[in-house]
Order: sequence, then structure tokens, then C-alpha cells
Amino acid sequence: MSRFARLAASCTLLVAALLVLQFRSAGEAVPLRKSLDAFPVAVGDWQVQAAANLDPEVINLLKVNDYVLQRYVDDGGRSVWLYVAYWATQRKGAQVHSPQNCLPGSGWEPVEASRLVIPLTASPPITVNRYLVQKDRSRQVVLYWYHSQGTDVAGEIQAKISMVKNAFVNNRTDGALIRISAPIQGTVQETTERLVQYVQTIYPILGEYLPN
Repeated sequence: MSRFARLAASCTLLVAALLVLQFRSAGEAVPLRKSLDAFPVAVGDWQVQAAANLDPEVINLLKVNDYVLQRYVDDGGRSVWLYVAYWATQRKGAQVHSPQNCLPGSGWEPVEASRLVIPLTASPPITVNRYLVQKDRSRQVVLYWYHSQGTDVAGEIQAKISMVKNAFVNNRTDGALIRISAPIQGTVQETTERLVQYVQTIYPILGEYLPN
């Protein structure tokens, strides 16, 4: 798809989303099954070593209803950051913010971008975005995807289409962003494989929190 075609598609989806959110504004917000504050401090071989809070200004900008931001460390001292943000509704200015915009805004510039299919044990495989980003001499691998009403998608446009469809059919616009990142320890491939293993470990746990 050309850049112009992507822009046209995005504009069309934005207009459609605005119309949906205006005329279906009576829909109720959908709560999480459990608050993300209760997300486990130990998952597989990883233990929480640090947790962070978003600034009130950032929360007000994102209009996020719940989130978790924690650093896990495995037995080898290798760290993984987990960020899950949840919007009970994407009406009244609330919307999922793409890491494509947030990462450069915080100084991380993309070096590589691709899609990655992650096989899961008890669920169909999911496709996620894989970014190699750099700030000064530091590099990280970032995986992220969107979750809405039991569906996992990688693309921003696809996530918007799903949101508009669900707004029409179910009068729901709830959704979540799941982002996992890690500094390069070893090679880029080894770091990516470690993140994949982490995703495979936490994916069943996410189902205990995010509504279908």
C-alpha cells in the first residue's frame, strides 16, 4: 500500500470513528476483569524488580483507565519491561496511542521495523510489531500489539477498523495496548527470542484481566 493510500485509509477510518463515537455515545464503558494493579510480580522465570507510574499529565493526555508498567528480571539478570494500558471506552477523546508516535517522542528512533508471528500453546498464534529502536548508544527491542474484545491485531489501521466495527455491532470501544521491551543483552536475535518467550508466558495471564 502506498503512503498516499495509507493516509487516505487512515483519514477515512478517523472520520468513520468520529461519526460512530458521536452517534453511539450512549454505550457503557467496559471494565477490566481484574485491575492491572494486581498483575503478578512473578511470571515464569521472571520477577518484578521495579514498577513505574505514569505522570498525571501523561495519564490525562492518554485518558487511560488502567495500566501496569513493570520491569521483570530473569535468573540471568536480563530485564524485560511490560506495559499494558487499557481504555474502557474510546469515546470523548480517549484513544489508544501508538508506540510509533510515543517512542520517537521520548527520543527512541526506529532502526528496524517488522512483523513477528508468535506461536502460543493454548491459543492461535498472534502477530505483533517488532521494532529495534535506538537512543544515543542504547538499543532496545520492542514488541507490541492491540487487543480488543478477544481479538489481537498488530496494525494501527486494523485496530481502528476493529474498533469501528465493534462500536457498530456491540456498542463497545474498549481496547488495550500491550508493549514489551528489553535492552539488547547478547544479540538482537537473542533479545527478540527472550521477549517472545516472555510473551508466551504472560499471554494466558492477560486473559484473566482483559475482557472478551
